[in-house]
Amino acid sequence: MALPSECSVTSRVVFSVVGLLVGLSVFVTFGFKYDNWNTSLWGLLSGLAASISIYVHTAYLRQVFQSNPFVLQHFMLTGCLIQLVGCCGFVTYLVLAITKNQGLVIIGPGYYLTCVWCFMTWKWGFFLLIYARKYKRVYVSECEVLTEHAEPGAKYYSA
Repeated sequence: MALPSECSVTSRVVFSVVGLLVGLSVFVTFGFKYDNWNTSLWGLLSGLAASISIYVHTAYLRQVFQSNPFVLQHFMLTGCLIQLVGCCGFVTYLVLAITKNQGLVIIGPGYYLTCVWCFMTWKWGFFLLIYARKYKRVYVSECEVLTEHAEPGAKYYSA
Protein backbone atom coordinates (compact mmCIF):
# COMPACT_ATOMS: atom_id res chain seq x y z
CA MET A 1 0.00 0.00 0.00
CA ALA A 2 1.29 3.43 -0.92
CA LEU A 3 2.23 5.64 1.98
CA PRO A 4 0.41 8.95 2.22
CA SER A 5 2.78 11.85 1.74
CA GLU A 6 3.57 14.15 4.62
CA CYS A 7 2.08 17.04 2.66
CA SER A 8 -1.28 15.28 2.27
CA VAL A 9 -1.41 14.36 5.96
CA THR A 10 -0.48 17.93 6.91
CA SER A 11 -3.26 19.27 4.69
CA ARG A 12 -5.68 16.91 6.47
CA VAL A 13 -4.50 18.30 9.80
CA VAL A 14 -5.09 21.86 8.57
CA PHE A 15 -8.54 20.88 7.26
CA SER A 16 -9.36 19.31 10.63
CA VAL A 17 -8.17 22.38 12.54
CA VAL A 18 -10.45 24.54 10.39
CA GLY A 19 -13.31 22.13 11.16
CA LEU A 20 -12.57 22.38 14.88
CA LEU A 21 -12.50 26.18 14.82
CA VAL A 22 -15.69 26.43 12.76
CA GLY A 23 -17.46 23.97 15.07
CA LEU A 24 -16.47 25.97 18.15
CA SER A 25 -17.48 29.26 16.53
CA VAL A 26 -20.88 27.78 15.59
CA PHE A 27 -21.31 26.70 19.20
CA VAL A 28 -20.63 30.21 20.50
CA THR A 29 -22.51 32.09 17.77
CA PHE A 30 -25.68 30.04 17.50
CA GLY A 31 -25.84 29.28 21.20
CA PHE A 32 -25.32 32.66 22.78
CA LYS A 33 -26.27 35.10 20.03
CA TYR A 34 -29.13 33.34 18.19
CA ASP A 35 -30.38 31.10 21.05
CA ASN A 36 -30.43 28.09 18.72
CA TRP A 37 -29.05 25.44 21.06
CA ASN A 38 -29.82 22.50 18.76
CA THR A 39 -27.53 23.84 16.06
CA SER A 40 -25.05 25.04 18.67
CA LEU A 41 -24.58 21.64 20.28
CA TRP A 42 -24.34 19.83 16.95
CA GLY A 43 -21.67 22.32 15.90
CA LEU A 44 -19.79 21.56 19.11
CA LEU A 45 -20.07 17.81 18.46
CA SER A 46 -18.78 18.37 14.93
CA GLY A 47 -15.82 20.29 16.33
CA LEU A 48 -15.07 17.50 18.81
CA ALA A 49 -15.13 14.93 16.01
CA ALA A 50 -12.73 17.14 14.05
CA SER A 51 -10.43 17.28 17.08
CA ILE A 52 -10.33 13.47 17.22
CA SER A 53 -9.42 13.55 13.55
CA ILE A 54 -6.61 16.00 14.33
CA TYR A 55 -5.25 13.59 16.92
CA VAL A 56 -5.30 10.64 14.51
CA HIS A 57 -3.47 12.58 11.79
CA THR A 58 -0.83 14.05 14.10
CA ALA A 59 -0.30 10.67 15.77
CA TYR A 60 0.27 9.18 12.32
CA LEU A 61 2.83 11.88 11.54
CA ARG A 62 4.64 11.14 14.83
CA GLN A 63 4.26 7.35 14.24
CA VAL A 64 2.54 6.76 17.56
CA PHE A 65 0.57 3.77 16.30
CA GLN A 66 3.51 2.03 14.67
CA SER A 67 4.08 -0.34 17.58
CA ASN A 68 0.39 -1.25 17.90
CA PRO A 69 -1.68 -0.36 14.82
CA PHE A 70 -4.73 -2.15 16.19
CA VAL A 71 -5.41 0.79 18.51
CA LEU A 72 -6.72 2.47 15.37
CA GLN A 73 -9.67 0.06 15.46
CA HIS A 74 -11.03 2.05 18.39
CA PHE A 75 -10.90 5.20 16.29
CA MET A 76 -12.62 3.34 13.46
CA LEU A 77 -15.39 2.32 15.85
CA THR A 78 -15.62 5.89 17.14
CA GLY A 79 -15.98 7.10 13.56
CA CYS A 80 -18.79 4.60 12.95
CA LEU A 81 -20.63 5.73 16.07
CA ILE A 82 -20.24 9.41 15.16
CA GLN A 83 -21.60 8.62 11.70
CA LEU A 84 -24.57 6.81 13.22
CA VAL A 85 -25.35 9.68 15.57
CA GLY A 86 -25.02 12.23 12.77
CA CYS A 87 -27.27 10.25 10.43
CA CYS A 88 -29.95 9.71 13.09
CA GLY A 89 -29.83 13.38 14.02
CA PHE A 90 -30.11 14.42 10.38
CA VAL A 91 -33.20 12.29 9.79
CA THR A 92 -34.79 13.34 13.08
CA TYR A 93 -34.35 17.06 12.54
CA LEU A 94 -35.40 16.82 8.91
CA VAL A 95 -38.63 15.08 9.93
CA LEU A 96 -39.21 17.68 12.65
CA ALA A 97 -38.67 20.54 10.21
CA ILE A 98 -41.02 19.03 7.63
CA THR A 99 -43.79 18.11 10.07
CA LYS A 100 -43.72 21.54 11.72
CA ASN A 101 -43.67 23.33 8.33
CA GLN A 102 -40.65 25.29 9.42
CA GLY A 103 -38.75 27.60 7.12
CA LEU A 104 -35.13 28.61 7.42
CA VAL A 105 -35.08 30.00 10.96
CA ILE A 106 -31.88 31.30 12.53
CA ILE A 107 -33.16 32.63 15.85
CA GLY A 108 -34.74 29.97 18.02
CA PRO A 109 -34.91 26.26 17.23
CA GLY A 110 -34.18 26.15 13.48
CA TYR A 111 -34.22 22.52 12.45
CA TYR A 112 -32.86 22.92 8.91
CA LEU A 113 -29.65 24.51 10.19
CA THR A 114 -29.39 21.68 12.68
CA CYS A 115 -29.65 19.23 9.77
CA VAL A 116 -26.64 20.91 8.19
CA TRP A 117 -24.58 20.44 11.34
CA CYS A 118 -25.76 16.86 11.76
CA PHE A 119 -24.41 16.26 8.26
CA MET A 120 -21.13 17.95 9.19
CA THR A 121 -20.87 15.66 12.22
CA TRP A 122 -21.53 12.66 9.98
CA LYS A 123 -18.79 13.90 7.63
CA TRP A 124 -16.19 14.04 10.42
CA GLY A 125 -17.18 10.56 11.55
CA PHE A 126 -16.73 9.35 7.98
CA PHE A 127 -13.30 10.97 7.69
CA LEU A 128 -12.27 9.51 11.04
CA LEU A 129 -13.30 6.02 9.94
CA ILE A 130 -11.65 6.25 6.52
CA TYR A 131 -8.33 7.68 7.64
CA ALA A 132 -7.98 5.46 10.72
CA ARG A 133 -8.63 2.50 8.44
CA LYS A 134 -6.10 3.75 5.89
CA TYR A 135 -3.39 4.34 8.50
CA LYS A 136 -4.03 0.92 10.04
CA ARG A 137 -3.64 -0.72 6.63
CA VAL A 138 -0.37 1.11 6.07
CA TYR A 139 1.05 -0.08 9.39
CA VAL A 140 -0.20 -3.66 8.97
CA SER A 141 1.23 -3.88 5.45
CA GLU A 142 4.60 -2.65 6.79
CA CYS A 143 4.51 -5.41 9.42
CA GLU A 144 3.72 -8.03 6.75
CA VAL A 145 6.65 -6.88 4.62
CA LEU A 146 8.97 -7.14 7.62
CA THR A 147 7.82 -10.67 8.49
CA GLU A 148 8.15 -11.84 4.86
CA HIS A 149 11.84 -10.91 4.83
CA ALA A 150 12.63 -12.55 8.17
CA GLU A 151 14.94 -15.54 8.07
CA PRO A 152 13.03 -18.74 8.82
CA GLY A 153 15.74 -20.43 10.89
CA ALA A 154 17.03 -17.37 12.70
CA LYS A 155 16.74 -17.22 16.45
CA TYR A 156 15.41 -13.93 17.70
CA TYR A 157 15.58 -12.53 21.17
CA SER A 158 12.92 -13.93 23.48
CA ALA A 159 12.59 -13.35 27.17
